[in-house]
Amino acid sequence: MEGNGKMERDMKSALICVLYILLSVLYLGCGRGATPGLELPTASKGYVLYVSARKTEVMIDFTKSDGLSRGTKLDVFRMEAPGMKEPVKIGEITVEKVGRKMSEAKVTAITSSLRMEQGDRVFPHPYIIISDDSWIASIKPVDGWRSDFSLSGGREWASCEIPSQRRNTTPELRQLVADTDVKPIWYPSVTSHHGDVFFRKTFHIDAKPATAEMYVLCGGRTNIYINDRWVGEAKEWPDIDTFRVRAFLKRGKNLIAVHSIREPRIQAPPVLFLALTIKTEFQ
Repeated sequence: MEGNGKMERDMKSALICVLYILLSVLYLGCGRGATPGLELPTASKGYVLYVSARKTEVMIDFTKSDGLSRGTKLDVFRMEAPGMKEPVKIGEITVEKVGRKMSEAKVTAITSSLRMEQGDRVFPHPYIIISDDSWIASIKPVDGWRSDFSLSGGREWASCEIPSQRRNTTPELRQLVADTDVKPIWYPSVTSHHGDVFFRKTFHIDAKPATAEMYVLCGGRTNIYINDRWVGEAKEWPDIDTFRVRAFLKRGKNLIAVHSIREPRIQAPPVLFLALTIKTEFQ
């Protein structure tokens, strides 16, 4: 009887060890550290725990305590893919049910030939703010144009025009357009040759920014502001200027303001390309 009891205790110990190993594999997945070279929020701890046989639903270890809610969009990355030096985005998922220990999400986009697997990392889907016809502009700025969300004297402001894109764009600009769908804009007309133009765009962020990069290309000497703070100057056409702007942003409402100066005899075309990519933490 004593021998049977010892055997039963040994079997229980072995089972506990096996369960511990399985749970470790389940949560650790394909390595904890982010590959250098890809700027992903380090605060994220999310992992894919389970992928359905049809590859359409996943379980993740984010919960309500992480600030997760139904409808939250997330990106799934393979941190170490064979033959790749940087993490690879596998696809996008949208949360459908938030649980106490894990949450359910639906696969909404596949962005790689790799299949989503247990252990893939999960990050908040970035906000992407781009220049398009939702921006307003003027050639006669009013007080507060860089700071007031509800602009007084709005009659001087109107929607921007989107000129047709030129075929002789640089590879860097073509890649930016492909990545963000950014549009060229100008005001009051694409036939404008010189003078000052003032642009505005308000937008809302639901969570604390973790990283943020702005890409700007403009046919004129250009000063950029976020929430009434000067970000920098873009001036080297056709090079794209890049600015790290997380410190200028806040959770809630934000405002981008741009002042472009086209001097006489300028050779660059009258266009503004601006794309802002914001990766956020959860609440």
